[in-house]
Amino acid sequence: MQGVNAMFREVPETDAIEMRVQGHAGFAELGRDPVCAGASVLAMTAAQCIESMGKKLQKAPKITIQGGNVRVVAKPRPEYRAEAMHIFYMAQVGFMLLSETYPANVSLDSSLFVHHPEWNE
Repeated sequence: MQGVNAMFREVPETDAIEMRVQGHAGFAELGRDPVCAGASVLAMTAAQCIESMGKKLQKAPKITIQGGNVRVVAKPRPEYRAEAMHIFYMAQVGFMLLSETYPANVSLDSSLFVHHPEWNE
């Protein structure tokens, strides 16, 4: 599928969590696409919130923004893991709503956080 693909995952070997958003929605021309704008707002807000965690992270997050693609990798301190997960969860919910409304333009790998045990307490 072409379009925006949002992926959220845990990286067990490093205890990191990651968000990747790639592609162009193709709903309208580049620079005038409201679906891409929505995806960009979700991704950039999550990136900024993770960056704002500061000392709650074990080290500075890796945030890469290139040509509309966004990758955020964060390794929160154990006592702040739920806070970082919540930030990614909120972005995931936004991408879920976009993918339900624009299924031809947005896809989501949501297998990680929707059923995460921390959210079932």
